[in-house]
Amino acid sequence: MKKKQSLQKAALQHLFAGYEKHGLSIKALFTELGYDAGDFEEASFRLPSEKLGKLVRLAAIKLNDETIGFFERPTKLGGVKIGVLYALRGKTLRDAYFRLFKYLMLLHDDLDIKLVESGEEANIVINIKREESDADMLVYITLMLFVFRWSSWVTNHRISLNRLNFSGKKSTYSHDLDSAFPCRHYYERPQTELSIYRSDLELPVTQKEESVTQFINSLSNLLINRMSDASITAQIKRMLRECDNLENLPLKKVADDLNKSPQTVRRYLAQENTSFAALKESVRKDIATYHLTQKDTSIKNIAYLVGFSEPSAFIRAFKKWTGLTPGEWRERQ
Repeated sequence: MKKKQSLQKAALQHLFAGYEKHGLSIKALFTELGYDAGDFEEASFRLPSEKLGKLVRLAAIKLNDETIGFFERPTKLGGVKIGVLYALRGKTLRDAYFRLFKYLMLLHDDLDIKLVESGEEANIVINIKREESDADMLVYITLMLFVFRWSSWVTNHRISLNRLNFSGKKSTYSHDLDSAFPCRHYYERPQTELSIYRSDLELPVTQKEESVTQFINSLSNLLINRMSDASITAQIKRMLRECDNLENLPLKKVADDLNKSPQTVRRYLAQENTSFAALKESVRKDIATYHLTQKDTSIKNIAYLVGFSEPSAFIRAFKKWTGLTPGEWRERQ
C-alpha cells in the first residue's frame, strides 16, 4: 500500500512561523477548518497532505499574503500569478528566470535570487537578507520547490537536478526532501543554491496564459505533492550516487537494473541530450567536490571514491571540470 504523504509537526510550525508573527494562531486556523486542534499537542503529529492545502489557502486569505508571512512585505493575493504571467514573456528558460527573479526581488527587498552559470551547471542562488532562523530552512525549501516545479511546468520538460546546497544545518525533516528533490542535498555550505544543467536554460517557454491559473492553484500543496524524476537520466544518476565506486557500475549493469538493453539506455539518454559517460563525469564531479569540503578525506581517497585508479588522473580531470586542482579548490573553500 502506498504511504500517505504528510508533513511533520516541526515543518508545519516553521511553515506558519510568519503567520503567527502577525499574532494569529495556527491552532485556531486548524480549528476553523473543522479539525481537532488538540492533535498539535502530540510530538509525533503529522498533517495529512489533503489538509495542508486548505490551511495554506486560508492563511493566505487571512493575511492577504500568498507567502504567508515569509517576508517583510506581503505578496498580496494574485501577486504570484502576475509574476508567472510576466515570466511567460521570456522565450527560453534563461529569459523566464531573469523575469521571474526580477519580479520576486521587486516584491521583496529581503530576497536575493539570481542565476549563476558556470561550466555545465546553472545555479539558482537564493539569499534571504536577514539573520537566519530555524524557520528559514523551510522558506528556502519552499522557494526551491517553487522554482523547480515552475521550471518544469513553464518548459513542459522534466528538469533534472544536480544537487541542493543549504547554508543552514540539516533539520529534523530534511529526510522528507528525498522524494521532493531527486538529487543530493548538502548542508552548512557557503550559500543556498539549486543546481541544474546549463543546457536546460535553452529550453523554450511553451506554456500559455490559459494554463497559469491551474498551475497557481497547485501551489498550496507545494510541500506535499511529489514530482519524483522518472527520466532515465535521473534514475541512472541516483544509481551512480549510491555506488561505492563508480567503476563498479558499468552500463550493462545499469541497463540490467532498468530491465533494458544497453542500446535502449543509450537511445533514451541521447533523447535526453546526455550520455552514460557524461552522467558519470557529472556525478564524479559532484561527489569529488563534496568530499573535498570534508578536510579529513585525502585527495588520494577521493580519487578512488570517484573511480580513478591514480590520483594524477583525478587531478587532471578535476582541473578540466573546474579550472583548479583539487588542492586549490579545497583551499578556496
